[in-house]
Amino acid sequence: MTSTQFLIKRAGLRFPFAFLDGDEHFHLSRVLRVRPGRKIWLLDEQGVRYRAEVQEVEEERTKVLILEREKPEEQKIHLTLAQALLKSKKMDLVVQKSTELGVASLIPVQAARSVVRLKEEQKRVARWKRIASEAAKQSRRSSIPIIFPPQLYLSFLGHFDAAKKLILSERAGRLLREILVGSSPGTGQGDMPRVIILVGPEGGWTPEEESQARSRGFEPVSLGKQVLRSETAALAALSLIAHFWNT
Repeated sequence: MTSTQFLIKRAGLRFPFAFLDGDEHFHLSRVLRVRPGRKIWLLDEQGVRYRAEVQEVEEERTKVLILEREKPEEQKIHLTLAQALLKSKKMDLVVQKSTELGVASLIPVQAARSVVRLKEEQKRVARWKRIASEAAKQSRRSSIPIIFPPQLYLSFLGHFDAAKKLILSERAGRLLREILVGSSPGTGQGDMPRVIILVGPEGGWTPEEESQARSRGFEPVSLGKQVLRSETAALAALSLIAHFWNT
């Protein structure tokens, strides 16, 4: 379904009106060809959504009338996907679909068996941010995930923490659904516990990497006997976590 949600800069809010310019104006006026009278949704940098009606579509900007304001949606957990670097199209897919599934942040990690290397992927961060932004608009999220620069594996383990830390493993661990059903992710800052799920590359984790993760408090979990592609495993795990802990 075509998205009718557009990103609005706070500077463009002049109640009761708002003004879209740049890429958002171009998408509305040239791609979707929205005309005056059409109802749309706006999303600002603080996650506030506004229902609005298009008033004027000019050459350089679109003027809309704000009809109502929604509070940012309340999440039960702050969910982070730490994804070992994948080939470009697969990584793009993970960024897009994890955004739709409600991740608050995504951390690309260089694992020993990652096919692509860290330096090669630094330039892709801007692309991933654009993909996340478009996916947030498409799914009408009230926030856009934070996309971190790619991290070396040990650097990630040493710098990112959470109330609940999970690592998908083909060697050990309880079934993820057993952990999620009837349990709590724990406590965190304020009322929102932080949960990290760490997913390996195409070739899987090395035994050393799994041992290093466990020594940092990561609990190994399994999705079952079937061997899944990395991107499939990531999205399956996020779907389960979102269903049981974030809805």
